[in-house]
Amino acid sequence: MQQSNEERLNMLEDKNETIEERRGSNISDSSESAYSSNGIAPNLPNHHERKESVRSYRLRRKLRRRKQMQRLVSKDGVCNVEHTHVKNLGARLFADMFTTLIDLRWRYNLSVFTLAYVLSWFLFGIVWVIIAAAHGDLYYQSHNVTDPEWQPCVENVDSFTASFLFSVETQTTIGYGGRSVTEACPHAILVVVIQSVVSCLIDAVMIGCIFAKIARPKKRAATLKFSKNAVIAQRDGRFCFMFRVGDIRNSHLFEAHLRAYLIKPRVTAEGEIIPLHSFNMDLEFDTGEDRIFLVWPLIICHEINQDSPLYEYTAKGLDNADFEIVVILEGIVEQTGLTTQARTSYLPSEIMWGHRFASSVVFLKSENDKQYDINYSKFDQIYPVPETPRFSAKDNDAMERRAASLSEPASDPLESLRDYILKVMREARIDEVEKEQDADIRNRIYNKRVEALTSRDKTRFKSRSSEHLSVNRAKNAFPLVTAKSESIDRMVLNPDDTSYHRSTGRNSSDGNVSPISRESHV
Repeated sequence: MQQSNEERLNMLEDKNETIEERRGSNISDSSESAYSSNGIAPNLPNHHERKESVRSYRLRRKLRRRKQMQRLVSKDGVCNVEHTHVKNLGARLFADMFTTLIDLRWRYNLSVFTLAYVLSWFLFGIVWVIIAAAHGDLYYQSHNVTDPEWQPCVENVDSFTASFLFSVETQTTIGYGGRSVTEACPHAILVVVIQSVVSCLIDAVMIGCIFAKIARPKKRAATLKFSKNAVIAQRDGRFCFMFRVGDIRNSHLFEAHLRAYLIKPRVTAEGEIIPLHSFNMDLEFDTGEDRIFLVWPLIICHEINQDSPLYEYTAKGLDNADFEIVVILEGIVEQTGLTTQARTSYLPSEIMWGHRFASSVVFLKSENDKQYDINYSKFDQIYPVPETPRFSAKDNDAMERRAASLSEPASDPLESLRDYILKVMREARIDEVEKEQDADIRNRIYNKRVEALTSRDKTRFKSRSSEHLSVNRAKNAFPLVTAKSESIDRMVLNPDDTSYHRSTGRNSSDGNVSPISRESHV
């Protein structure tokens, strides 16, 4: 029998306390070197890391007893996970600047948007001031310029304020007409070109981020609704875990499908602690029932069988359980073609044993009503089912098997022996019949072959008789030719002389005899 997680944890805690008393607080366990034959210990987790893992597991047990279990996924789908101690986190986020800007909150995103434009205006304003100072255009309007051919680089730009305004007018292409670049400074024309290109890049990035943030499918999940509680009840004699899901929009999701996972700590047989281990909860993936047509609210059912992680939980054990069921709904948004995902979770305290969902959500008001009305005020409504058993699905299956075995009539040993003997005799008789059939088939085949050979021999005898008759007629009609052929035939009978074989018409290649030789032989 396998030990439970609590028993393994207690044994592990006793072992850690014994090791800590033996070696002190900061001394590493010398037994780790025993894993290596050369005395060099491998890179195993030290005592403090293992102790931290055990402490985290014990904290979850305390929170469970206090009914203050921290959620991994909140009811609105936000994952309560924070990434800490990540090396080069800023550089990694900066490498994917576009995604980082989209993930920012709106207040930070708008601040970055405004700051990007103001900084670019300010930097190019400084550049224009430097150009004016290098050409001697600062405060040129307050001085009396005697040279009639002298021109400033930028008309009416003789201070930083004027330079900043000219930078804003250039980058936003406002162009009030009071300030403009002249031909006196070619490098000023180059700066205008550079500022125009930078302005286009800033517009493309920032406006693209704002549009992507507005149109991202994450907001579509806000209109997908999950039931507040989940229930466990019997359907067709089987225990089922059920929850309800609905879509409050008239536009529907394409290829909507669901997944469910049960997440809880796990202690292996070797004493390894897995703080968050996910067990898959089958929603009839093989039959395609996990793909739903989400037009009206649906009750999603997970059958609690031998492969279910809820197979051994009872109604009383569910109150003290330490797990979280995460449900994920995915689909393609009709308007944009992007995939959206909605999430929620259920703690053991939110799973109602022996309850069902109310079925009065979808109804017709009258006979003339052409549309179904969906009352979302009853979306979370459940009602108790008192006849639901309080034991686990495993116990229920064991009781059904026991009842099935008791309902079968007790068999007499003599009757069983008689049935066995009859079975053996029946099988022996079948073997004999098969052998007789095989012998009969072989006899039939043999008889057919004999008949075929007999008919062929009769045909050959008739052909030889006809040949004899034709030879006798020829002898009577041509006596001289017959006498000559007989003399030739005597010559052929000498096997030492091969020259006579050709005269008799014998072919040495195929062994056939000519008609003349046949006549002589006859």
